[in-house]
Amino acid sequence: MKNEIVKISANAKINLLLDVKRRRGDGYHELEGIMQEISIADDITLSPEDGIVIVSDAELPLNNTCRRAAEVFLSDSGLGARIEVKKRIPSEAGLGGASADAAAVLKGLNLLFRGTALERSREALSELGLKVGADVPFCLTGGCAIARGVGERLTPINGLRLPLLIVRGPRGVSTGRLFSSLGVGGAEQSRIHEAALENALCAIERSDAEALARELENALQPAAERIAPEIGEYVERMKQNGALGACMTGSGAAVFGIFADEGAAGEAEKAFADCDFSRVCCALPHPGVMPVLFRRGGVSDAPLTARLRREAWETTYRGIYPDEAFDNYSFSEKAARDAERFKSPDFTGYIIEAEGRPIGYLFIREGSLPHIEALYLLKEYRGRGIGGQAFDIVREYCREKGFSQFTCSCNAHNKPALGFYERMGGRVIGIDIGHENRQEDQVTLEFRV
Repeated sequence: MKNEIVKISANAKINLLLDVKRRRGDGYHELEGIMQEISIADDITLSPEDGIVIVSDAELPLNNTCRRAAEVFLSDSGLGARIEVKKRIPSEAGLGGASADAAAVLKGLNLLFRGTALERSREALSELGLKVGADVPFCLTGGCAIARGVGERLTPINGLRLPLLIVRGPRGVSTGRLFSSLGVGGAEQSRIHEAALENALCAIERSDAEALARELENALQPAAERIAPEIGEYVERMKQNGALGACMTGSGAAVFGIFADEGAAGEAEKAFADCDFSRVCCALPHPGVMPVLFRRGGVSDAPLTARLRREAWETTYRGIYPDEAFDNYSFSEKAARDAERFKSPDFTGYIIEAEGRPIGYLFIREGSLPHIEALYLLKEYRGRGIGGQAFDIVREYCREKGFSQFTCSCNAHNKPALGFYERMGGRVIGIDIGHENRQEDQVTLEFRV
């Protein structure tokens, strides 16, 4: 566990509909609506540590949700964790950033301490999450769901992949301040129309984004507009610039619009240059939060890396390399080579695990510059951001060793891999092609830390 690292995206949420019912005896309000996970996310990295250490690139409250989540998970265990937070979700926006971070911490700790007395079931994690915040149980579940109670009673539904534009102006809205204002000036009578939820659910079932966009409502919007009047203006501006529908999310102050496609959302974004935050993103119809464990490998993992390489090769290079490259694949030779790598002080190897299984591996070779010697993922896990997380591991390795750049080589005929490396910021510094054996054709790229 000492050399293990968990990386997880903490995805934000929007409220497609939000109705405020009654104030409960405990001071909370009963809510009802549809919550939707979106692709904007903070990045959370966890590793074992003495005590609870929170490191963030943005200012967080001393009693932040990451700390509270770690405290309820690790309570009385004597164990700790280092939690690094890279913020991309704006605060006081109604996007659930603090709740998403707390949910990611709980999921990440559950993976980091798997197989110990601390590991919890999904239901137990949700109970812990509710102690931190009302939206944390949804952020643990993700996807799309009908939410009732204070937001903890969830009915998952199949959502839609919706192109979105989200904006927030110069003023945020404090959730506590907003809810404490309900009941003043008739605000608690601001309810969404009776058939809105049913109509929205029917639209989702029919995969009718236009019909869903017509049903967007938020009972908290009138109260929020008294704090930040620009919210209403942003909603109208969204519609004037092509949104199928627009609404405030959560307790504000962010406004989202649903668009026909990402291109239309990108064009509309130009009309919000005066906003502190604007982002084109999408709704995630299925849960997108998946913790990924990077476990330092050892000699005993060499057969595993040889197997993963063979499986990854089958789905990567079949049709690029000649069939005999697969027919003559020497499992024992690859396992012996990787065993030597694990033994060597010049190599650092990680086994990549997700959903309770090994899904790939990473080898870093140190020389005059660190070099990604191997990075393989099983096909079904590609395109899910895990490769980018592996690059975060390499960059952190370089920072610890005092390097400002690193390199990687790739087969010149593997177009998907070359495209991925370019998206990661790679710059081609060497091309070696024209070999009789296409396996030997290589492109070398350089990356800045």
